[in-house]
Amino acid sequence: MEAFMGSYKEKEEQREENQDDDHEENLKTRISSHPLYGLLVETHLDCLKVGGIGDDLEESDALRDYMKQLDNHKSSTSGEPELDHFMEAYCLALRKLKEAMEEPHRKSMTFITSMHHQLKELTATRSHLDLPESPTSFHHRRPTSGERKPEMIDFPRRSI
Repeated sequence: MEAFMGSYKEKEEQREENQDDDHEENLKTRISSHPLYGLLVETHLDCLKVGGIGDDLEESDALRDYMKQLDNHKSSTSGEPELDHFMEAYCLALRKLKEAMEEPHRKSMTFITSMHHQLKELTATRSHLDLPESPTSFHHRRPTSGERKPEMIDFPRRSI
């Protein structure tokens, strides 16, 4: 009797797994055939490209072309309001994520460009001025007869 019950439980578990697999495949098919699927993939790829993360995606252009072809054959809604709402919300969330990722990247690039320009100006200014070659050579030279030796200023120390 135990062997029969064990066999029955195994068959029941196998049937549930098959149902789960079938449900998952059905859901994947419904999502991939949705009219907004192409937009979803394109928005996802755009997120990956922010900051050069996905620049090496060779297939992205081919995939976009394929998605556009698929979109040409689909209707504007799937007839499933819950799935329509999910796809719209997911596309919107990905678009907002992309914008949120781009802002710090833009700020960083602005900062780097600004620093680059400042360094160029400093090096251009230094080459036009008659400055010693290194800062250490200025501090180690002896004052001439007309120059005064710089005085050391003793600042009071503060206790923390």
